[in-house]
Amino acid sequence: MVSILTRISAAFFAMLMPLVVSFNSISISLPFMGNVATIEYDFLNDEAGSAAGEITVTASMDGKYDIYWGDCCGNKLSVDVGNSKAYYSELATVEVDDGEGSFEVHPFTAIPEGAETVLAYRCGIFSGETDIPEEKVFDYGAKTYTFGALSDVHFNRYNGSLSGDDSCLTFSNALNFIDNFDVELVAISGDLSVHGERDAFEKFNSIVSEHDYPVYTCTGNHDVDNQFSLENWQELINTGVYGETKAEGIVEVSDNGLDFVYAPESIDGDVFVFLSQFAWDYNEATSRILKDEQLDWLEAQLEKYKDTTVYLFFHTFLNNPVEGEVLGTGEGNLVNDAGHQYDLPFTNGCPDEVRFRGLMDKYENVVFFNGHSHWAYDMQELNPNLNIADYNGEYATMVHLSSVASPRRTTANLADTTEHYMRSSEGMIVTVYEDKIVLTAVDFMRGEMLSYATYVIEK
Repeated sequence: MVSILTRISAAFFAMLMPLVVSFNSISISLPFMGNVATIEYDFLNDEAGSAAGEITVTASMDGKYDIYWGDCCGNKLSVDVGNSKAYYSELATVEVDDGEGSFEVHPFTAIPEGAETVLAYRCGIFSGETDIPEEKVFDYGAKTYTFGALSDVHFNRYNGSLSGDDSCLTFSNALNFIDNFDVELVAISGDLSVHGERDAFEKFNSIVSEHDYPVYTCTGNHDVDNQFSLENWQELINTGVYGETKAEGIVEVSDNGLDFVYAPESIDGDVFVFLSQFAWDYNEATSRILKDEQLDWLEAQLEKYKDTTVYLFFHTFLNNPVEGEVLGTGEGNLVNDAGHQYDLPFTNGCPDEVRFRGLMDKYENVVFFNGHSHWAYDMQELNPNLNIADYNGEYATMVHLSSVASPRRTTANLADTTEHYMRSSEGMIVTVYEDKIVLTAVDFMRGEMLSYATYVIEK
């Protein structure tokens, strides 16, 4: 009953009160139980589908207002996933104090397909609504292909469930969710195991064999730990890559028996490059996680495919590629007020890091997916560069993949990290259009699309 009255009241006042529309700015006032809220969205640009800008909420009641994308009817935006719906999470939370509050939306943030309204809720109760200008609504044309992107599966690491291995549940659940999106493949940026143990690789092989798309990965630092065997990896991982008979789309395999290129005709000339680190080696002046031969091979591939989009999957992120900037404040990591951060980034200044960074500087057509830190997507509130960055267009676009097994969280003043296994499980679904790439972060455990970590980049 309350919901019906709310909608009637909203429609009535929408007719009576002026709709304020200026270039890239929209607002409308709506009353609810004595609370009059105004939503104003000042868009940063006029590009369709770009959510960059600032949201301002003005209200007679102070408090936290959660902002959601809505459909044409003012319902919270959702997508069909099999026989159920996956809803989009809040885009932002606006703290209204003394009648007004604002929130700056991350510049890469996308307006999802189907979103036509912006909704405000206070304490879970609908409080305001406004239309998205027609010229700003998502309009990228036909999809060309879709793929899943995951990281840090970690079989044998988290064992709190009755199954004995939580990753068997979280990884299977993630792939089952992705099944509904007609993907070309699922690409993983490493860490399938704890110490490179065969048992972890066997679990991975068993689960991926239940799905009808390829699941390809590079190694992570855990995979090349003390139990790693190249023979086990080639037998159980990346089926159809290392044998004499190659799977369709495998166009290049490095002499090291790990690194490879996947470029099927169905992905419209784009390529996936899987680059494996060979060692767990960080934080020393002599640290090396890539060999010179690997970097030679990588450079050759990037030069060969410099005129198309290259998706590079490599486990470890750069700590911050920009000279003079604070380490830990780049993509893939954060530094909170207590100085806490993930302490195993690509060791800054080491020869392989310097050369790899140079390649990311030179080949800006690359979209570099990495994992490693496990930081949950909502930790973007502590570092706006955490999930995605291209450093003002000077580098390749770098994309953080949270953990499908156990996202990590901290708070502004906590000198520690909380693991969230069996409470959240995160990754991305990537949809490619003719000239745009949309990356939608997902919490597979909740079956929720994460609006605050849904991004769009130029192809």
